[in-house]
Amino acid sequence: MADLPSDKVDEAKQVFEVFDKKYEGKVDAFYIGDMLRSLGLYATQAECEKRGQTKKIGEKSIKVEEFLPIYSEFYKMPPKNFGTYEDFMEGLKLFDKESNGLMSLAELTQVLVAMAEKLDPQAVEEILRSTNTKDDAEGMFNYDVFVRALLQGPFPNEST
Repeated sequence: MADLPSDKVDEAKQVFEVFDKKYEGKVDAFYIGDMLRSLGLYATQAECEKRGQTKKIGEKSIKVEEFLPIYSEFYKMPPKNFGTYEDFMEGLKLFDKESNGLMSLAELTQVLVAMAEKLDPQAVEEILRSTNTKDDAEGMFNYDVFVRALLQGPFPNEST
C-alpha cells in the first residue's frame, strides 16, 4: 500500500493475522474497530461502521486488502478527530459538581457504559486499570490525572 509506510503495512498485516481466527485470510468485519484500536488508533464505532464494520459477528468478512485502506484512512486522520485534552476536560467538568477537579468514579463508569459511544463494562474496567484510576474513600477521583494518563502526553499548564 503506497500511502502507508512499509512498517505500518507490516504492523497492520500482523494485527490482521491475529484476528484471522480460522487462518483463512479473512477477518469478521465486526472486528474492524478492534483491529484499529490494536494499532493504536482510537476509532469510534460509528466511524468504523461507516467504513464497513458490522454490528453483529458473522454478517461479513474482509480480506487484508480491504482492511489496509481503512487503516490508512484512520492513520492519516489528525489526532484532533479523536478528542484533545481540552475536549475531554470540558466534557468531564460537567460532572464536577463542586468544581474541585473531582468527579465520582461510579458516575464516569455509568457515562461510559450508557451514553453516546457506549463501552461494555469490561472495556471500562480495562481503561481504568490501564490508567491506574482509582477512587478515594468518598468514591471520587481526579479527572485531570485520568485524562492525562488516558492520552499519555504533555499538556498545557503542566508543571514540571
